[in-house]
Amino acid sequence: MEIKTCSFIEASDLFIGCPDAWQLLLDSDPPVTWGDANRTMISTDFMTFMLEDCFSDDNQIARQIELVLNKVKNLDFAIYIDLEN
Repeated sequence: MEIKTCSFIEASDLFIGCPDAWQLLLDSDPPVTWGDANRTMISTDFMTFMLEDCFSDDNQIARQIELVLNKVKNLDFAIYIDLEN
């Protein structure tokens, strides 16, 4: 058996200071599996896809989405985002 490792950040760190963007993402019914998982890992490309699909007429929320998108786009492609934490 080979043990695998990966690098990840927690969504709570990614969305720090952007609670409305996080709520909008959750309300958009993202195509991920939620539940009793300890970790739900997604790629930076998939997070970009989900965030670009979110839209808000509220300027504050739109700025938060843009801020998080910029953070995601500056991450190395090999880093995952854990949605459960």
